[in-house]
Amino acid sequence: MVNRVRACPLRDWPTIDREAWERACVPARRLKPGGSAAHMKPSTRASMIRAYGYLLDFCLRNCIFDKDAERAGHVTPEIIDAFVRVLRDRVGSVSRASYIGKIRRIATLLAPGRDFAWLGEIESDLRYEARPRAKHHRIVPSHRLLRLGLELMSRGETSGHLTDLRRARLVRDGLMIALLCLCPIRLGNFAGLRIGQQIRRMNGAWWIVLDAAETKSGRPDERPVPEILTPLIDRWLERWRPLFREPEDAFWASIKGGALAYTYVGQVITKTTLRELGIAINPHLFRDCAVFTVATVAGDRMGIASGLLQHTNSHSIEKYYNKGAMIAASRRYQQIVHPFTSK
Repeated sequence: MVNRVRACPLRDWPTIDREAWERACVPARRLKPGGSAAHMKPSTRASMIRAYGYLLDFCLRNCIFDKDAERAGHVTPEIIDAFVRVLRDRVGSVSRASYIGKIRRIATLLAPGRDFAWLGEIESDLRYEARPRAKHHRIVPSHRLLRLGLELMSRGETSGHLTDLRRARLVRDGLMIALLCLCPIRLGNFAGLRIGQQIRRMNGAWWIVLDAAETKSGRPDERPVPEILTPLIDRWLERWRPLFREPEDAFWASIKGGALAYTYVGQVITKTTLRELGIAINPHLFRDCAVFTVATVAGDRMGIASGLLQHTNSHSIEKYYNKGAMIAASRRYQQIVHPFTSK
């Protein structure tokens, strides 16, 4: 964790932890109950794996990783205290509390006989001090994000001084921004898109298809990708994606081979928007940008935003509706006043 927060992959966990987790995830069969984590959604399990992976990577980087440790052997007061101190310099207060909460949950599954009450107290303290970062100053209209994505793809297609792989990365990064702008699904789903599975070509159009078990809301999410991206996705798959090493069925290919990791998808989007727009817009903020755009352009049709983001209640969009109403009122007032100021 010297430069960034990374997650130790499951395959590199201590053997006893990996095997305990795999047993916990065994599904139920007929009269046999499944493992203690079998009832969890795949997305929930994936987020817990990442959080525990962050802790193990911290141990690796600080030379305190013990491959022969007991179950959840790295979850100790001393290690957690040092880990939280490093997180304070790397992530926000809400993320810190979330990571520790997930580490506590997975530790109780790996070592059910141990007492992690002390970790629960740390989690409670972190949640008490958690303060969401102000984000209104980082919200931009969605059309700016779409324009940026299309410009990056065009730059990759037409550049004459970059290597083919660098051009392919520009096309990929631009498509990420354009697709997430128009289809603002959650990062876990977005990073995990697989060709023929979560993203499919049907009847001449591309669709994003997520099963109920893959979504936070617990409802299936099937949405068509806007037509403007159809030829661009086709071009990405036919011309640029094959330049990456062994991408297999990963929609977002990595130069290292296979799929671009969840963490790196977020970093690419955030760093690219900072470089190009001067504002660091992380993937989750694309959702806020979408709601803000609907509120300011079509505030009387906020149901669009609820459907777009699969919100089950209106509370999360009300603040943007109110802000959009204020902006609309301000513009109308300016239109009223302007004729008098021009005389």
